[in-house]
Amino acid sequence: MSTFSDFVRLEPREVPLGGPRGMTVHRTLPARRTSLLGAWCFVDHFGPDDVSATDGMRVARHPHTGLATVSWLFDGAITHRDALGNHALVRPGDVDLMVAGAGITHSEFSALDTTVLHGVQLWFALPDATRFREREFTVHTPAEVATGTARARVGLGSLRAVDGQGAPLEDASPVATDTELTMVQLDLDAGGTLRLALDPAHEHGVLVDLGAALLRAGERETAVAERELMVLPDGADQLEIRAVGDGPLRLMLLGGEPLGEDIVMWWNFVGRSHEEIVAFRARYQAEIGVELALEDAPIAPVARERGGLPDDAEQFGPFAPHTPAALPAPELPHGRLRTRGRRGLPD
Repeated sequence: MSTFSDFVRLEPREVPLGGPRGMTVHRTLPARRTSLLGAWCFVDHFGPDDVSATDGMRVARHPHTGLATVSWLFDGAITHRDALGNHALVRPGDVDLMVAGAGITHSEFSALDTTVLHGVQLWFALPDATRFREREFTVHTPAEVATGTARARVGLGSLRAVDGQGAPLEDASPVATDTELTMVQLDLDAGGTLRLALDPAHEHGVLVDLGAALLRAGERETAVAERELMVLPDGADQLEIRAVGDGPLRLMLLGGEPLGEDIVMWWNFVGRSHEEIVAFRARYQAEIGVELALEDAPIAPVARERGGLPDDAEQFGPFAPHTPAALPAPELPHGRLRTRGRRGLPD
């Protein structure tokens, strides 16, 4: 498996979410340099977005397979609805985790009373052993832990750290995931430092939301700016974070055990082959009444067999009938979809 011996900087690219008034997100993963950070395979950072000037988040019903989604907000709120019948309000400090399994659909809209929307949305790929498991939706609100100069909310995994005065900052999340993952919001006062203990067998990265940071892992040191995702050298067992500049620092610590598998990731689907993605797309289109009839778009054999789905199952449904129309899938590219892994797409 490929390894990184130094820091790897992933710069954000702007991606419009929706129509001409849609919100712009800053995407750092997947990237050409790497497509995986542990099992994390997708990172969108958005806001602060003035919802009065844009349409905010307006993402109608759309599908997922083989992954789990995680929403984490700093400001505002999002209304989540899914094929399991869940209708939830995503609020700042909540971990909202949805496991797609063999297939699910959901929608996300800015809450009506939201004026500023700000946060991150992430996906992690499910390991092959569990990627067709039962669908699930979980909400957890971690408590904030703090010292005199630093604060943390542990959304997933655990945290062991000390601040510049030696005060401990520790917590662990009760949320179970199919692979070991870390997702922690860290806030440091201007000039503050934090020293973190890391699992050297895991892959780690730091996404800066506010301010600027100086990172030190072993003998290596680098600066990271707002919206950048900095992947740490493999094998790092400690990380020192310093808030530089005149203001406070807010960042997300992301990481987890290496997935150790290549994936095929296209649009909202994660699979293991081109043929799987073609079948997932065709079945979704048929279920929402676009393109083929259901009998001409059978559920992919691997999803039917490993997910325990009958031939006539709604792989991606059902869904409340009074909601906005589902988003149709884009056209597939002319060539075969390629697998991607730790090193991302080949040149």
